[in-house]
Amino acid sequence: MASTIQRMATSSSMPHAADSHDLIRVTGARENNLKNVDIELPKRRLTVFTGVSGSGKSSLVFDTIAAESQRLINETYSSFVQGFMPSMARPDVDVLEGLTTAIIVDQQRMGADPRSTVGTATDTGAMLRILFSRLGTPHIGSPQAFSFNVASISGAGAVTFEKGGRTVKERRDFTVLGGMCPRCEGRGAVNDIDLTALYDDSKSLNGGALTIPGFSMEGWYGRIFNGCGFFDPDKPINTFTAKELDALLHKEATKLKIDGVNLTYLGLIPQIQKSYLSKDVDAMQPHIRAFVERAVTFTTCPDCDGTRLSEAARSSTIEGVNIADVCAMQITDLARWVGTLTEKPVATSLAPLLTALGHTLDSFVEIGLGYLSLERPAGTLSGGEAQRVKMIRHLGSALTDVTYVFDEPTIGLHPHDIARMNNLLLQLRDKGNTVLVVEHKPETIAVADHIVDLGPGAGSAGGEVVFEGSLASLRTSGTVTGRHLDDRAVLKESVREPDGALAIRGAATHNLRDVDVDIPLGILVVVTGVAGSGKSSLIDGSVAGLDGVVTIDQAAIRGSRRSNPATYTGLLEPIRKAFAKANGVKPALWFP
Repeated sequence: MASTIQRMATSSSMPHAADSHDLIRVTGARENNLKNVDIELPKRRLTVFTGVSGSGKSSLVFDTIAAESQRLINETYSSFVQGFMPSMARPDVDVLEGLTTAIIVDQQRMGADPRSTVGTATDTGAMLRILFSRLGTPHIGSPQAFSFNVASISGAGAVTFEKGGRTVKERRDFTVLGGMCPRCEGRGAVNDIDLTALYDDSKSLNGGALTIPGFSMEGWYGRIFNGCGFFDPDKPINTFTAKELDALLHKEATKLKIDGVNLTYLGLIPQIQKSYLSKDVDAMQPHIRAFVERAVTFTTCPDCDGTRLSEAARSSTIEGVNIADVCAMQITDLARWVGTLTEKPVATSLAPLLTALGHTLDSFVEIGLGYLSLERPAGTLSGGEAQRVKMIRHLGSALTDVTYVFDEPTIGLHPHDIARMNNLLLQLRDKGNTVLVVEHKPETIAVADHIVDLGPGAGSAGGEVVFEGSLASLRTSGTVTGRHLDDRAVLKESVREPDGALAIRGAATHNLRDVDVDIPLGILVVVTGVAGSGKSSLIDGSVAGLDGVVTIDQAAIRGSRRSNPATYTGLLEPIRKAFAKANGVKPALWFP
């Protein structure tokens, strides 16, 4: 017995084989400009990748490590599911070992779906719906009764089932109570369409009456309009009867068979609502957006007053406050309100839920997003705000031993907020996760457990690991990053004089409070302030869109799969012409 105990003690003192996998090994990485990079990265640590722009940081972190992790995960799904997923090629690398599940937290703006809000994106909305379904008075139903994405429906029909050895048929009714406002369908706004922007009523359909982008009589729409039989497409629209005009504008989806082909007819207005108005205006292509802005007027829904919720959902309250009021609160105020509920005896059974909700709301405040409200549309968040909101979602995740990959998380942050961002990165690490960060800010580089510097230059002059180690060693390494860590900007002795001013009066977008300001013209103007102080609200809400103003934001470049930097910037045009002139052919020969 003693020998058995001794053997057990000896074996328990030996390291487990599973504990030896504490490194991510990359061998022979050649993605983009990388030059056979070999590197070992510690797991469950914060590693920061530095170097000049174009040195290969993103190629190593995103295009090699994260891309291979996601590709391997995708291969675990069935062939049917993989058919709906993007096809990912293996990165150009010899060996990758020790990978864990990679979650990329980048600066891409969150989905522009008008139904997506800060609350729906972070699960705080779901927790509030559970809270109101349990504590709200009067009690109206389950959590979905407070969701503006769930419509109320009811129905009835015959149900057949076996009972006592015989078949029984009974009539059953069912009702699903949702929180969606029936008037605006959970969007908070209703629209009014200007019919004169849809067609020229002095012309016939075949005569080119339609002025809606994409509605051509030469394609499928022409085939449907000519074969539906609801009206004469050769007759001017202003001569249509009331029934014919109603069919053209409002008829619901109707199955038809035209020339042996099964087609669906849908009136112009429901077709526009389905194709265009279900998307965020800012996410549309320029010509579509111009049409929508010209033809459609958006106003706040008069039934729900923009809250998106049904009357029943708004009638249930906790301490005299309904869920719409709660979602409209600034998150700092909402966190205090939730804190007061934990002291109520009635909330004892919901203590775990209130604790989780309070922790998530506190994370918003800690990261500098306490100025937001849960009703804020996700599509209106800036790239930096969207990245921090994604971080909050992952902070509350039950997943551990995950690799989180960040793309310059402190970009655009006020120095006051960088320390908060660093604390969140460290919290993710302390939960047992591997955190990989591409970053330039010295404040974030300073908190790293491990630093990898790529370079020495950009493009073909980069792609090599020029340093690995600690911050102290980086300062004395002689690399470009090491030499510039302690650089400080020098103020100009004299500045240019403005040649005018752009007057802004009564700006009230988001958190602005009737701001009056004169922006000087003809000089470089910088708008500063802590995160959430209203900088973007001032510029986007009062300056962008004015005549003579060109907006260069963080939105993704929209183009076809054939687009590249040369075609987007117009640089390829003179190159085509030069090749055409030299070879005596037309420039179109060099179009893809």
